[in-house]
Amino acid sequence: MCRMIFATGKFNTDWLIDDMIQMALDQNEKHEENTRKVFKHEDGWGVCYLEDNQLKIIRSVKAFFDDPQVDELRKIQTPLFILHTRHASKGKIDIHNVHPFEYRNEHSHYVFFHNGTIEDNLSINSKFQLQGTTDSERYFYYLLSDLNEGSQLDESWLRSKLSKITNFTGANFILTNGETNYIANWYAKNPLYYTMKILQQKDSVLISSEILPHLKDKKWDKLKNHSIFVIKTDNRK
Repeated sequence: MCRMIFATGKFNTDWLIDDMIQMALDQNEKHEENTRKVFKHEDGWGVCYLEDNQLKIIRSVKAFFDDPQVDELRKIQTPLFILHTRHASKGKIDIHNVHPFEYRNEHSHYVFFHNGTIEDNLSINSKFQLQGTTDSERYFYYLLSDLNEGSQLDESWLRSKLSKITNFTGANFILTNGETNYIANWYAKNPLYYTMKILQQKDSVLISSEILPHLKDKKWDKLKNHSIFVIKTDNRK
C-alpha cells in the first residue's frame, strides 16, 4: 500500500518532494486507512526519472521523510519524475521489495510502481526471476508475461490482464518505458485511499495518490475506477 506521484513536462521538483514527505507522514488527505490511526508510508521509497533519454532509478529502505539521501533528489532536472513511498502489506522491509521494479531486455526497458495488495497467485513466465517477496513484483511480471518478444505494451493488453485479477484491494500502477507512461486506477475497495487525481496544465501533467499540497488550489480531477491513462513523456525544454 503506497503513495505515488507521476509528473511529466515542467514542474517543481522541490514541491513534489516536500508534498510526498507530507503524504508519507500522513499529514495530507483523510481516507479509509487513517480514520482511527496514523497511517504512515515509511517502509522504503523509490524514484524513477529520465536522464539523457535513459531511465534512472534510486531506491531506499528508509522512510522518505527521514532519509538524508532525499535532498539529493532536489538537484534532478528531468521531464519525467515518478515517486513512490511504501506501507508494507506483503513482503518484509527489504530493498528487493522496494518499488520500482524494472525489467530490461534487448528490445525494451520497463519500470513499474504499484499501490495495493493482490491476493491472486498470478502466473508469470519462467524468464522472470523474482528477487523479493512482494505481490507487487509478481504483479509486474504478470503484466509482461506472454507478451511476444519485441512487442510493445498497449492499453488493450493491460486491460485484458487487469480484468483477470479477482482478489485484490488495489491494482493501481504506473508503468513506463521512458517514452510512454501507463497509469492504471483500478481498485476493489477503499475509494478514498485508492482513487488517483490528475492535474493537467499547459506545460505539465501530474497524477498523484493525493492532491498535492503545493497545488491544492488548482483544478484536479479524479480518475475513474477501471481506467488506464496513456501519457507520452513531455520532453519540451
